[in-house]
Amino acid sequence: MTTQLISTDKLQPAAIRAIARIEYAHARPERELAARVGKALGFRSGWQPNAHLGETATSLTLWSQHELNTVYERVGGAVTTRQVERGACDGDATWKATEITLTVEVDGIGPVRVSTDWDEESGGRDLPLMRAIPDAVLIA
Repeated sequence: MTTQLISTDKLQPAAIRAIARIEYAHARPERELAARVGKALGFRSGWQPNAHLGETATSLTLWSQHELNTVYERVGGAVTTRQVERGACDGDATWKATEITLTVEVDGIGPVRVSTDWDEESGGRDLPLMRAIPDAVLIA
């Protein structure tokens, strides 16, 4: 008796599509949460957190204090700083930085934290965001 095997080349595309649909459906709550957060913070439509950078819908990173200030001026919130140690991906180098965090209470979601590291070369000590934390020690 000969056993008929199902051809994997016919199953594979269908299986891949099925897995993609399942993953897409599974990620729906996170996409919807991100859409609500993005709208509350005034981000562009379709914004999603960068998971490869460790971002979530309620904890994200911006490029500079100027971008963070734009969000602060748009929605307000509580501004804090802390001293952190950062490291290169390969672990060869570390450095100290001042992390600036804006915490915004988003209705129906709760606290959303938006952070960046202070960059002295970019300037901005006179930004409204920075005036909200006049006693902050900034690592230049």
